[in-house]
Amino acid sequence: MKAFNNLTKKQKILGLVVLGLLFIITLFYNSDFLRPADRQADAEKVSQLQKKENEDLQKLTGKEPGKISGFSISSSQDSATPGSQVQFVGEFQGEGDYDRSIAWAIVSPHGGKTQIDSQGLLTLDLEERESQLTIEASVDKGAFKDQKVIQVQGIPPLANKPASQAKNKAELKAIAQTQQAQVTPEEKAKRDQEDKKAKQAAILATSKGKKDQYQTAPTPAGKPKPVEPGSVAKEDKLETCTLSIQCKTILDNMDRFDLDKIDVLPTNGIILPETSVEFHPGESVFDILDRETKARKIHMESNFTPAYNSAYIMGINNLYEFDCGELSGWMYKVNGWFPNYGCSRYEVKAGDKIEWLYTCDLGRDVGDNSMAK
Repeated sequence: MKAFNNLTKKQKILGLVVLGLLFIITLFYNSDFLRPADRQADAEKVSQLQKKENEDLQKLTGKEPGKISGFSISSSQDSATPGSQVQFVGEFQGEGDYDRSIAWAIVSPHGGKTQIDSQGLLTLDLEERESQLTIEASVDKGAFKDQKVIQVQGIPPLANKPASQAKNKAELKAIAQTQQAQVTPEEKAKRDQEDKKAKQAAILATSKGKKDQYQTAPTPAGKPKPVEPGSVAKEDKLETCTLSIQCKTILDNMDRFDLDKIDVLPTNGIILPETSVEFHPGESVFDILDRETKARKIHMESNFTPAYNSAYIMGINNLYEFDCGELSGWMYKVNGWFPNYGCSRYEVKAGDKIEWLYTCDLGRDVGDNSMAK
């Protein structure tokens, strides 16, 4: 340090510059991008040293790399009820020190809130409706797996299970068969007779009062009046409305449903969800239904009834009138109102909401009481 102080200012500056250059050269020389081969060689040496250290440590501690030779699971109980819990545990066979972590899963259909946690604790949904649950556990990255089935008890019988909760067509059919088996032939005959009387009374009630030439009563105030087919020219421009088709009421009346039609009944009761469709001003509700069902390959059958100057919808998706009792059939609703005239006479306007609904009770079960006074 004393020798440095004896240097002149110029010598000091020159010395610092030389030192700086040496530092920079050393830094670049040791940089990874200048010595990729050396860096790779060093990495390999480090890996070999680490491997050697691990081997030395294993010899020192007496622990060899673990190996699982077998795995199985057991549970605190073999059955459970909705809302209860079951504890599962894993049992290992093997030698040495190995990973004991377990991946748990429910691999069978189950309720939305039924779950199993990372510790193997199964919690059943209060609304669980599956009769059994299959639990699977895997270890060693899936090399070993085991399953166990838990029986679920206390589930309401199919007769009390809503058809809308059916998981598939097979269960839907089982629910219908169970519910229909509870109705005696005498009860069915009596019910059918009462339905026929109710239908005759409704027809008689609606036949009274002032009617137009097509047997239509005066349209309620504020509601669209009927437009006769062919009396309005269709425009070239396009507008949009929405169309939906559903038969959810059948799911509430499976004891009346024709089981031969079970394959065409949607388990959720929806044939066509609410869908935006295009139309030409001047078209009717029937025009739109006819075109859209054909475009989507949905079965629809109708016939034109001159007495009402309108098409009558007999069946959609192969579900016909009377398939679910004497009072069943198709109805349509526009913007929340059930028109009192045929679908060929309702002129659609932009933004209209058209709904086709299957009724099992002359409209009362879908919100129309005009036929059930």
